Amino acid sequence: MMGKDFSLTLSLFVAQGLERRTADFYTAVFGAVETNCYEMLRLTMIEMQIGPMGIVICGSDPVREAAPSYVGPFHPKAPGTVSSIFQLTVPDVRSLVKAALEAGGTMRDKLQLDMQDRLVASIFDPAGHVWVLIERGEDGE
Repeated sequence: MMGKDFSLTLSLFVAQGLERRTADFYTAVFGAVETNCYEMLRLTMIEMQIGPMGIVICGSDPVREAAPSYVGPFHPKAPGTVSSIFQLTVPDVRSLVKAALEAGGTMRDKLQLDMQDRLVASIFDPAGHVWVLIERGEDGE
């Protein structure tokens, strides 16, 4: 049933107040395009596109997090305390790492080669999500 008529959008929860900073980071580093911004239930939501991937940056309500009946989703409490890693294949890992550091991101691990001899970097965005950047090989992969 999956096919070209489907699209996928991921909701990324960030600490309340980090929505705009996170969106600005995605624009500066990944070339994300903001498509919508609104408030819902006292929280800011920013819809973006990174290539074909849709993302909604959502503020995480601390009042809701304190309610025992809710079990998530919540924002990362420390860099990397997440259940997902975002992996992007890019033309130039070094330039994206440089842009990420200039835009407020931090390194998670050193630059290294993977088992296919592609350059790989792992960074934290300002909200604590993990992004793995893989350099596109000469064959386009």
